[in-house]
Amino acid sequence: RSTPKPSSAASDVYKRQDQLTIGGSGAPKGSTPGTGIDFQGGFLSVAGTGDAVANIVNGEGSYTASAWIKPSDILGDKFLFGQTNQGIHNGIRNGGFLHSAHWGADWNAATVLEAEQWVHAAWVYDGASDTATIYLNGQIDGGPQAQRAPNGGGTLIFGGRNNGEIAYNGYVDDVTVWREVLPEGTIQALADGTSPIGASQEDDDGDGFSEGREAASGSDPNDSNSLPHPAPESISGQTVSYTQLRAHETE
Repeated sequence: RSTPKPSSAASDVYKRQDQLTIGGSGAPKGSTPGTGIDFQGGFLSVAGTGDAVANIVNGEGSYTASAWIKPSDILGDKFLFGQTNQGIHNGIRNGGFLHSAHWGADWNAATVLEAEQWVHAAWVYDGASDTATIYLNGQIDGGPQAQRAPNGGGTLIFGGRNNGEIAYNGYVDDVTVWREVLPEGTIQALADGTSPIGASQEDDDGDGFSEGREAASGSDPNDSNSLPHPAPESISGQTVSYTQLRAHETE
């Protein structure tokens, strides 16, 4: 099994390519334990997410951001989810705590992490109530806490904040962002190893099946007459999944 560097054709997505490796070890309890991403200063810029970021900044949107993480160390600041311009910078801070930050609206969770240990982390922001919650291994570790919407703009990035400054260092797996507040039970399921594909609770076509389940099974999430087949138990080769971008292991 190879551990490839991103190709030059993906330079608009993968930043500082020499400091980011897809492959190697994934989270043992995650949905794809064979493959993860090793961030050592590089980051991913997610094209096509500008409107979603603007919606959150304007106070109209919500998000859930989750990942399996194995930080190389817990000293200093290690930001995993961010924007190209200020705003969201969620990660590890203040001596090893999971940290939620919207550029001036910052707070810590309760548990000090250990370096070189896999954990599942999730950050939830509810734009309707201006509250945030941090989950560790499927359980609430901080909040609900009052938190205003982020400032700034641009697109989403993974592996740093503010266009890549103060990078996250360590392995990541199943990194995902939803434009909604996921229920506690769904976040617990992710921490138990369920694939993030199909976790969305939205049902825009009103057919009684979530868009995530329909997309995962190959049916049309916008067509109420296109109903999902039974969801597959696993999807081979998935390393990370998120809006507009997926990285797959190479055999």
